[in-house]
This record gives sequence, C-alpha cells and structure tokens, in this order.
Amino acid sequence: MILTLNIVSMKRYLFLILVCICTYCQGQTLKVIKMNMSTSDISARTLPRYDINGQPGALIKVQLPQKGATFKSPLGILGDVKDDNGEYLVYVPEKTKQLTIKVSNALPITVMFGEYGIKMVEGKMNYVLQIIVEDGISKFKKKNVYIEPQIQLGGMTAFGISLGGYVNHLNVEASYLMGLTESEEVFWNNTNGAESGSPSCYAYKSSFIGGKVGYAFYLGRPFRITPQVGVGVVSLNGTEKQDSDKALDAKNGYALNASASVKIDYLILPWLGVGITPEYSVALSQSDLYERVADVSSKVDGFAKGFNVRLGVYVTF
Repeated sequence: MILTLNIVSMKRYLFLILVCICTYCQGQTLKVIKMNMSTSDISARTLPRYDINGQPGALIKVQLPQKGATFKSPLGILGDVKDDNGEYLVYVPEKTKQLTIKVSNALPITVMFGEYGIKMVEGKMNYVLQIIVEDGISKFKKKNVYIEPQIQLGGMTAFGISLGGYVNHLNVEASYLMGLTESEEVFWNNTNGAESGSPSCYAYKSSFIGGKVGYAFYLGRPFRITPQVGVGVVSLNGTEKQDSDKALDAKNGYALNASASVKIDYLILPWLGVGITPEYSVALSQSDLYERVADVSSKVDGFAKGFNVRLGVYVTF
C-alpha cells in the first residue's frame, strides 16, 4: 500500500514538472516604448480616411519591425493597414481608446492609450506608437536565492526541500529529505545467549540532511549546469513491529556520506524553474547500529550510498 501511494505521488510530481515546462510556449513578447501625438506630421489631414458617419479618423503610425502584424480596435480599423518599411499606417475612428496588436510567435498586446497620457485619439491627428519585440527567454539572475521542493528516486526514495543561492557562478545549497520507503523487518536477539525469549523486530525509515557547494555554467539563457560536491547525514529511525518480552532499544543509527552531483536547471519564468540532479554518494562512516542493519537490509545499505536522481520545481527571489 505504501509503495502504491509513493508511485502515485511520483507520477503527480513528474506531471507537475511537465505542466510547468509546457506553460513556457511563447518565444517573444511585445513591449511598448512610447506613444505620443505628433503635431508636426499632417498625414492624417492630407490623406484622410473617414468612418461610416463621414467623420475623419486618426492615423497611428506603429513602429514595429516584425512583419505580418495585425491590428484591432473596439471601433474598428479604417481601410487597409499599410506596412511602410517597419512602420504600419493604422487609421482608427475618432475617440478610439485602445489598439490590439498581434504578431506570430508572441502573445498579443493591447495598448491602452490612457496609460500614455492620451485619453482618446482625435480626428485628423497623427500619433506615433513605438513597439519592440523582446526575446521571451527568461534569464538567470546571477545573484539569487531559491526554494526547491524535490522528490528523489533511486537508492533512497524521498521527498523534501532544498534552500540555496547563487552569487555569480558560486552555488551553496542545503537539503532535507524524508524517506518514503521502509526497510525489511530486522530481528534483534537480546538474550545474550543466556535466556530464551522472542527477538525484537524493527523496520527502519530514513531521513537526510546535508549541504553542497557548486560552480555554475550558463548554457544559453534558459539552461544552467552546476557540478556540485556535498556531505550529509543519513539517519535511521526504527519502529518496533511486534511486542517482545526482551525489548531492545535499536531505534536510531546514522551514516555520514559524501556526494558528487550535477544540477541541471531550466528556467521557465524569471522566478520559476525546474531542475534534475543526478547524484552519486559514498558512505564515509557509519554508526554501529547502521552498519549492522545495512549488513542484513539491502534497502538500508542503499540509503547512504549509490545513485539517486532528484527532480524539483524551484522559485527564485
């Protein structure tokens, strides 16, 4: 039952990571630089266009290098839009208050004229609207801190959280993980060979606390690779599974380990990213209880050493 729940939790976590990646689908964004009335330009007077009521419209010259742009306003567009070498000539009815612009590979943008000191456009007047196309790929901040919920798969299946930060290329990280799997039942005999009695029976769960340091390499703007080395402590917490007439305190043990890992990050938004961290650990020292349990339990033996992979979704500040 526990194993089934763990598998379901892992699938949900992996699905969350996939959803986060899929939310990053646009490659470019549109940004307004300025909008103002041009009193020196009289194009709207010399080449006017009229609405259905015969009233002269306003001309908005949209400076936008992207080809194939389309335009829409609540009151409509007067006639065809001409692309004059990166400057679109867009005629709109008098009293128009906003203009929506669409280009390929970017989300549309609606320009509210009131945000630029223009309550509404006037007939026979000229306006200049300057827009640039920005690369939508998020950039890593060279100085930041992050919080990263993680799930770990491998020798020690666990769920936990990492807190860390970057200063340019230097990375420091601290982690806490709570094991999701339980060891086989381990029987302890407490008779010292002199008395009969049923043995004590324990099963063990693990937890981990540790830290890492690393050095980051920025591969393009959305990717970062950080080789890391670290140390940590794997703790065992035993639960007695059956009553014994010779109870034995065999609950707690620990192992000190060292690890080498590579943290691979993909930045979805300036404040949100996903990461995968393959890691290999070796045991440096073990308490007597940990060593004795690891000798008879393959699961416990793998808690402090071997290969693991951490998957995480992190928020940066």
